[in-house]
Amino acid sequence: MINQKTSKINYDFIDSLRFISMFGIVMEHSSFFFGAKFKSFDEKIVQIFSLQFFKFGTIIFFLLAGFLIGDKFNRYSTKEYLKRRIDNTVKPWFFWVVLLFILNYIDVAVRNLKSGESIFMGKTLVNILVDFGDIVFNTSFWFIPNFLICIAILLLFRKYLYNKFFGIFLLCLSLFYSINLYFDIFPTSHTTALFGFIFYLWLGVQINKHYENFKELIRKTSLLLLVTFTIVTFILSSLESYYLLVKLPIDPFNTLRISNIIYSLICFSLLYKLGDKIAIKRFNSSTLTFGIYLVHQLLIFRLMPLIFRPLHIDFENKSAYYFLIIQLFTFAIVYTVSVLIVYLINKNSKIKWVIGR
Repeated sequence: MINQKTSKINYDFIDSLRFISMFGIVMEHSSFFFGAKFKSFDEKIVQIFSLQFFKFGTIIFFLLAGFLIGDKFNRYSTKEYLKRRIDNTVKPWFFWVVLLFILNYIDVAVRNLKSGESIFMGKTLVNILVDFGDIVFNTSFWFIPNFLICIAILLLFRKYLYNKFFGIFLLCLSLFYSINLYFDIFPTSHTTALFGFIFYLWLGVQINKHYENFKELIRKTSLLLLVTFTIVTFILSSLESYYLLVKLPIDPFNTLRISNIIYSLICFSLLYKLGDKIAIKRFNSSTLTFGIYLVHQLLIFRLMPLIFRPLHIDFENKSAYYFLIIQLFTFAIVYTVSVLIVYLINKNSKIKWVIGR
């Protein structure tokens, strides 16, 4: 039976914040700044600011997912919940992973035919599996398995879901990844941060449970104070990235930097405070957000090179300002086309399952 408390919650803020978070995630993935090295101070600042501004997207996404999980865990058994997740998340995710894999191999075949080589240049089954694994683990598609593993862990420890010591343990796991950026105990890539995001799911569940208290706290907090904190934490996050970029350039823009964690939580509070001022009312954003996530990476990998080649766009010996222009150009195309594709798919009841929810 539906919990009486949860039935009164207005979910408009969830849709709006998810939409804004996805906007930031696509903007970040449209960047070519990752791995780029610039000598001048001003170019480093351009690089850092362009990547940091929307860096709140992933953590807010986990917070919102946790908030919704707080309801779902009250409505469904573990088995029922996992079945819904497979239908609404895993199936569409697998569809787009396979589609990108096929398009990559079509591109390889076309290039080899033009150069007179054999179509797949003797690729073995092992090579094919490695290529498939590369899509799963080294692109934004990794977010979905990571997300599902985090949910599975919460389900496994479901009876401790509202235990504060369990939350403290999960927070320590997240902070361990933050500290690892400075000591490189193990690789810092997003695929190793398997347990680093569970805390934010858990925190979202707690916000759901104590929603009235959360609303009252944000209501009492002045907008000016939240804006000030947002600016301060943005600067601190940028400074930490600058330090890592100069001293420890292994992963200077990692989402789990301590400063970025705080920045993301403050941004979440600020966006919630703004409420109706940022509401997405022109279309049903809840039906588009996950689809945009699934589609946008494919467009970055397969559509943008087709646009770059005839325009002779490359990044060798280019300035940070050039990188920024190309990032904005890429984002404008990828985001617009993603929304259009998802919108059209959503109109067809037979195939709308491929964009999940």
